[in-house]
Amino acid sequence: MTADWQQELAQNARRFAELHDRVGRLSITETTADGMIRVTVSADGLLTDIALHQRYQGVPMGLLSTRIMACVRRAQARIPELLGQAMLATVGADDPAAQAMLADSRRRFPVAPTEMAPRPAPVTRTRAPARQSADDADWDGAPIMQDLEND
Repeated sequence: MTADWQQELAQNARRFAELHDRVGRLSITETTADGMIRVTVSADGLLTDIALHQRYQGVPMGLLSTRIMACVRRAQARIPELLGQAMLATVGADDPAAQAMLADSRRRFPVAPTEMAPRPAPVTRTRAPARQSADDADWDGAPIMQDLEND
């Protein structure tokens, strides 16, 4: 019985070593719907590559960072599926340790929301200044108030 147990243990160790090797080579690349942002993440969810189209020059940083992070989250949300496939191919679907790893991956990388269309930048409107009186002689003509329109 001890020889069988040792053989099973050695076989499990080989399967988990193969799983570890496969997972270490996994990477997930995701691209925005418009093709302007491409990110790659590792199986650990770490950003390993990013590419931005030149069209994003001059885009407000807040909008750009939001779109990048949404793309990263979509890539990360694919990790549990790929991890599950690697587990099925190496250690099987019933292994308790593999199931625990998969559950942890699902917790860490939940399903990402679908990509939203980018919101247009807020429109800035300037009100025309009132006619200048003698009391306003030092006024340089710059707008006194700006009305920022938010969606």
